Amino acid sequence: MGQIIAVTNLKGGIGKTTTVVNLSAGLALKGARVLLVDVDAQGNLAMALGVKPRRTLYEVLVDGARITDCLTPARPNLDLLAADESLLAAQPTIARRPDWPRVLDQALRPARNSYDFIFIDCGGSLTVLNLNALYAANDVVIPTTIEPFSIKGLEMQVLQIARVKGGSGVLRAIVPTMYDSRTRQSVELIEQLRTRYGSLVTAPIRVNVRLSESSAQGQSIYEYDPRSRGAIDYALLVEHLSNLWGFRPSESAVPAPVFPPREASTPVQPAALAVAPPPQTDPIIAGAGSFLSATCPNCGHALQRATVAGYRVAYCNHCRYRRQELLSGVRR
Repeated sequence: MGQIIAVTNLKGGIGKTTTVVNLSAGLALKGARVLLVDVDAQGNLAMALGVKPRRTLYEVLVDGARITDCLTPARPNLDLLAADESLLAAQPTIARRPDWPRVLDQALRPARNSYDFIFIDCGGSLTVLNLNALYAANDVVIPTTIEPFSIKGLEMQVLQIARVKGGSGVLRAIVPTMYDSRTRQSVELIEQLRTRYGSLVTAPIRVNVRLSESSAQGQSIYEYDPRSRGAIDYALLVEHLSNLWGFRPSESAVPAPVFPPREASTPVQPAALAVAPPPQTDPIIAGAGSFLSATCPNCGHALQRATVAGYRVAYCNHCRYRRQELLSGVRR
């Protein structure tokens, strides 16, 4: 049965939908069968994927329509159960049902055997459908910006998860977003996060205007600009969570089509996500003759390596050191 993951945070504007789109698109590129479920009445997932659904989650939850009849194909291996403003009217109806916390869980059951992952994109407030998402989820991923108000919202979200699920064991990852290492506050706050939540805190998603531009264009970051920092950071997040969930890419998986490059002088290579090979003892050569050693220059541990979205990447799981070399062209 498919893994159900709620992507949630009580604070809005912290990159939930961006994380859902690019995490799921990366898993789809690796060969996973992925379903996205939007429980936010703003319906941002459809816009971020550039699709126009004919049927929505409202028809499943209120009208009793079959979930398979309301899905919108978005990409190869990636389907969407969309939302729109009709969900605002659905929530009072759901709240009157005696089984109201399990309505979404029951609706998703017929689709679970058809997908490896089902991601639920939650809204930025405490609603009936957000609670339904937590009840249905096996795992929870919390994106958070690195700023004081977001960190406070994260603490409240963790407490809410513990109340709904009887503990915080379902919390799989905390994803720092919009991270800017040039600011002292960002560096200090991410260290506080790691001190408190340990290995739950993933490598951060750095500030990158390409991420917001890609959503506005209805494309994943791998389609819009596979050489950008945003593509690299989300590709590494895909690798990290794939390992945690024990997912291995299908041998028949092929990269999704990449949109034509905007500049003829810098051809875009197809986005590719590959599982990092086992640590090697010999040095590797990357880029234009540059040298990447086999061990971390900070802590001496063996470096992990992967080829992601047109980059060759070396990274350390121990101290978070990371370096990437573009296979060809210049990074924007």
